[in-house]
Amino acid sequence: MAIATTVMKRADVPKETTWNSESLFADWDEWQTEFDAVTAEIPALAEFEGKISQSLDHLVKWHEVVEPLYERLFRLGTYAGMSGDVDNSDSIAQGKRGQYSGLAGKFFATVSFAAPELQALGDTLMQWVEEDERLSGYKHHFHNLLRQAKHTRSAEVEEVLGMVGDAFNNVYMTANILATTDLKFASAVDSQSNEHSVQQSTVTPTGIQSQDREHRRAAWENFCDGYLSLINTFASNYITAVKQSVFNARVRGYDSVLHSRLAPFNMPVEVYHNLIDTFQKNLPVWHRFWDVKAKALGVDKLHPYDIWAPTTPNDPVVTYPEAIEMIANGMAPLGTEYVDAMRKGCLEDRWVDYALNENKMQGARSNRAFNSFPFIITSYNDTLMSMSVLAHEIGHSMHFYFADKYQPHQYKSGLGSSVAETASNFDQAMVRAYLLESRADDRDFQLALIDEAIFNFHRYFFQMPNLARLEFEVYERAENGKPLSADILNGIMRDIYAEGYGDTMADDLDRTQTTWAQFLHLYAPFYTFQYSVGISAANALSDRVLIHGGAEDYMNFLKAGGSAYTMDLFNIAGVDMSSPEPIEKAFAVLESFVDRLEELVP
Repeated sequence: MAIATTVMKRADVPKETTWNSESLFADWDEWQTEFDAVTAEIPALAEFEGKISQSLDHLVKWHEVVEPLYERLFRLGTYAGMSGDVDNSDSIAQGKRGQYSGLAGKFFATVSFAAPELQALGDTLMQWVEEDERLSGYKHHFHNLLRQAKHTRSAEVEEVLGMVGDAFNNVYMTANILATTDLKFASAVDSQSNEHSVQQSTVTPTGIQSQDREHRRAAWENFCDGYLSLINTFASNYITAVKQSVFNARVRGYDSVLHSRLAPFNMPVEVYHNLIDTFQKNLPVWHRFWDVKAKALGVDKLHPYDIWAPTTPNDPVVTYPEAIEMIANGMAPLGTEYVDAMRKGCLEDRWVDYALNENKMQGARSNRAFNSFPFIITSYNDTLMSMSVLAHEIGHSMHFYFADKYQPHQYKSGLGSSVAETASNFDQAMVRAYLLESRADDRDFQLALIDEAIFNFHRYFFQMPNLARLEFEVYERAENGKPLSADILNGIMRDIYAEGYGDTMADDLDRTQTTWAQFLHLYAPFYTFQYSVGISAANALSDRVLIHGGAEDYMNFLKAGGSAYTMDLFNIAGVDMSSPEPIEKAFAVLESFVDRLEELVP
């Protein structure tokens, strides 16, 4: 059976490979009708201004009105966003996405009075929680609101901040369209003089995992060269996003952009520094891997385009239904509540848009819609790697699913990035452990599984912390009035990768320096390092579930949604992320795969 490689036009893909858009809206006409209805109801929210702090009953009524309207607004956004992501050439979807962005800005500007008005109540707000059971579920929510009072501005300023959100969102949209629609790559020519198209795929450019070294070299170089051709445009757009983040942090009185991103979840900035310090200390593990991978491939020196190369010529073909069964078996220790919902969602309810089609967004993502299915977008190509990416996104979606099922409105969302990325990486770790044991006698499968594991670690435990280091330097420069440009961004990236690759990698710095432009994650400041926190916590927790019986604790963690602060949620699951220990353990897991690779390849 051949690996799926055919990239089709969106109109030609089978319906069963697409997301269940009709479960949200039958078509754009129905979407527009709901859009108009929500638009008409937003102005009435302004009538609550000055009243929600007058009495407990007014506050209860406010939540009864604003929460369902927000959920309806969010569903509009999910539909428009997913419709555009599956086909960035769909001009109707792009227009609707713009409509939604404007409406969301109007909504947040209208309700902007609520936070400062409630914060002004101080202790009275918490007294009301104790007095009336209708507010009992808001205890953590109000505590967090009062905790952040010093970063909330007047109602007038909050209104302005709500309005500028629409304009600020355009920098991400520009980067996304630039990368997935306007950016073109020269074809790669393999060692047999065959031409191969180079395109964005789920996590790497097509061709980079080819057995043919000349094919993957050309694919990687042409991919990087495409970014180099537009590097000044990417830089200008990203620097604008950086300045917007600095603006937001300063307006709200945060010490830094890093602080502004973590403080809402009561997460100390020391978690960032702990991660980066431990990562840099353990770089020799990566240096050892570059050497072992070179030996496995039979080359004198590893090059960046060799990192993703398969170590077996017999890469297993894993169809989408087979992938779901692998993931279901891997997650079996969590019980039927998890597995049955996951299997039904992915095989019957069409949570996943896995079609290979032109103009699909870069990467993969899980999307939520309140009181609805969670939705996943990916480009599935029948490989073990794409199965792993799917498992990652299913982890996100099941987190959304359980939060939506077990939590009230105020705790269904607001999941910190570190917590969210723990749920996604956890599924990959569990499935990997299952496959290592169940396919232990299949050498080719074991090699492919090691490739998948280190591929995952490379993305979340090498690329992401390297990008986080870049972010820290970029934001320090921006916050201190120092210049930023394409050359400066490239220079920072070059230096970081030179350290990460060490003497064991034959780097091509002119191309490696474009790595920052290839990751849209940077448009969510300091999201990158939280992947590394997540993969550390996930491996610690999968070990705990498999060896020490921590399945119930982990399920409670998923079901808790955003009902506690990040560090407390980690404690519910059974891991202490204030310590370097989980990060050190994750490096030990990585090194165990390097050991296994060395044993399997003479």
